[in-house]
Amino acid sequence: MGHGGQGEFLVKNKKVLVVGLGLHGGGVESVKWLRSMKADITITDLKTKKELKTSLNELKKIKGVKYHLGGHLKDDFLNADMIIKGPGVPADSPYIKAARLK
Repeated sequence: MGHGGQGEFLVKNKKVLVVGLGLHGGGVESVKWLRSMKADITITDLKTKKELKTSLNELKKIKGVKYHLGGHLKDDFLNADMIIKGPGVPADSPYIKAARLK
């Protein structure tokens, strides 16, 4: 199974959507770990590239991550195998609700 153990088994080649990259490091560390486990990651955040500059700089060297910033795409939520929601993202977000109903 490689160095990832059970974590790699759970997320390897899965479409993981990280909602709310944020500015305090939690989203960045989640993305780094998920990529080390070979997950297929999309990051979505209502904040713009400019607003997320610090966090995005931390991820510059991480390859294979897709970004949808400044808004959300419903298809990202509907096509994800797993969603990682940042603490600043409301649980009653219409996008989160739509994903739960799929």
